[in-house]
Amino acid sequence: MRRAELKPKPLKVHAWLACLAFPAVPAAAQEAPGADEDASAPTIARSFGDTGLMARFNSSEQYGAVQARTGLYTAHANVAQAGGVTTGFKDDVTTLVTPVNMIMPLRGLGQGVHVKLGYANILSRGSEGHATQVDNDSQTGLAQLLWLIGDQALIGGGVIHEVSNIGLRHNEGGITTQGTGVRVDMLYRFASNWGASLRISRLSGEADSKIPNARLGVIANRQSFRRTYSEASVVGTYRGAQSAFVPRGWIMRPSAALIWQDSRFSAGTNNLGTAVASRSEQYMLGTATVRLEQDGFAPWRVRSYGEAGLEQELRNNVAQVDDDPTSLYIKAGAAMNMGGKGRLDLYVARRDSIKGSFQSTTVNLLLSMAF
Repeated sequence: MRRAELKPKPLKVHAWLACLAFPAVPAAAQEAPGADEDASAPTIARSFGDTGLMARFNSSEQYGAVQARTGLYTAHANVAQAGGVTTGFKDDVTTLVTPVNMIMPLRGLGQGVHVKLGYANILSRGSEGHATQVDNDSQTGLAQLLWLIGDQALIGGGVIHEVSNIGLRHNEGGITTQGTGVRVDMLYRFASNWGASLRISRLSGEADSKIPNARLGVIANRQSFRRTYSEASVVGTYRGAQSAFVPRGWIMRPSAALIWQDSRFSAGTNNLGTAVASRSEQYMLGTATVRLEQDGFAPWRVRSYGEAGLEQELRNNVAQVDDDPTSLYIKAGAAMNMGGKGRLDLYVARRDSIKGSFQSTTVNLLLSMAF
């Protein structure tokens, strides 16, 4: 990625509209059919609980990571515009995430119809001593209807709502954002060892910012935004009996994903009467990871897992003073099967850019239930 020529432009706030790092919720626990259920009928757990696709379906970790990284690019550009600093930016972000996801069947609407409800609370803090120090308290909600089509496909559609309060400690500014939109998901098991997931979301809302300026005082600005986010991935599943590379008693899940985001902002006027131009931004990221997890996810047993890989920016017109597009990714955690109806996870995920300008540590305590 080439370093773009620095040009004056208004503060961009799109990257902090969502949480800094939502967690990945691993595969749903295998559930036993109830007395009133057909034991041979397809269920979400039977169809996808062993594929690794439920982790993608329940996760917004990659989405949040994209918002966090592009948000720091924006903060760097604005600091550079205000003070002339164009090099040496570095950020270290720590985030605590406590999400809950719940999936319930709606038998009155037909076999295979479910509702999914999700909520996450995010507390994120930027480290002291850097040119940009950003704090973020965010909440996100999701409600979807799900359709299970046989044993191979799952389609979900519904609404999302996001609220974020951001503190820019490096200049004592603040940003409040709120957006509502739609999200569509699809899971497809196309081979015995491989499956694919697709997500498309479209969010619209407004962002209010108040940024102190040494010469002009506080500059207040409100902009409407529209953001389209898409994520496509493939996930494999191999046990020791299927591959010599997998240790006995473990499962290996190789995966690859392509993420693309397009953000558009309407023109407006700030409190000083200065026109704020409309703009559009594009960001594309490719990822490749390998996950190892202990097999035998029986009720009330704790199983450990780890994941490692690379993230590579493929397109980025958001960054103006940064050139560090490759990051290492590592995750370690443990999970407990909640009696066959859900999963409780605790894990730590870490991202480190190759050139050292960006570090992110996320601690996740999360619960995913399926009834």
